Amino acid sequence: MKNFDAFIFIVALLLVTGCGSVDKIARHDFYTGYYKFKPEDASVTRVYVEESGDSLNIYNVVFDGRKKSPDTTTRRPVVISTVNSGDYMHNSTFHRNSFDIDLTTAILKYRPSQKDVPRQLNANLNAALYAGLRKDYFKIVTRTNPLKQTSSSLRHFGFDAGFFAGFGITPVNFTVTSGHTEMEYDGIVFEKGVAVYFGIDFLTFGISLGFDNLLDENHKYWVYNQKPWIGLMLGIANF
Repeated sequence: MKNFDAFIFIVALLLVTGCGSVDKIARHDFYTGYYKFKPEDASVTRVYVEESGDSLNIYNVVFDGRKKSPDTTTRRPVVISTVNSGDYMHNSTFHRNSFDIDLTTAILKYRPSQKDVPRQLNANLNAALYAGLRKDYFKIVTRTNPLKQTSSSLRHFGFDAGFFAGFGITPVNFTVTSGHTEMEYDGIVFEKGVAVYFGIDFLTFGISLGFDNLLDENHKYWVYNQKPWIGLMLGIANF
């Protein structure tokens, strides 16, 4: 229980000190800012979008050297739900690049066989900070119901690639220490690695290559210490 309590403390510390306020991390939704805009039958342009629920105000962007700003004389108001087939905004896409800081967890870890221990599939509690480069796409999609009524909405998907680091717990026993301890307990590990994510709306999942370090005196006997694992990752701060 002491190790588990320590792990909970570490996760809480990650949440409070590592990430800042929740509205500053994992902000993957559509919000006011600069975008690349691609209409269905036109070339890509840079725009500034002012977002307010279902309503958008879209402005062209002007450049003064490297400085960019919205051209307020080009305001184009749009109500997303009323966009129909044939409209200029139909099937158009907004795209942005960003630096991403999230919370993530490896919901499954596949560990190759080590010494006399067969390959393992683990699902132990863990949490990590992730940082990487992200691309988000927001596409206006129009649907028609059986009554021939149409309604449009923004569909979101995105991609991430970067690094993660955090803490987790893992079983430590006679088998995984090659007989060097008779104790059975949950050890704390420091985990780190690289990951690639794919996101659809509010769900973000990915694949990772990671390494764990056991943080106690049995680390020199633990067969998985600093050995690679492949993980199924889930974003946990973008809901």
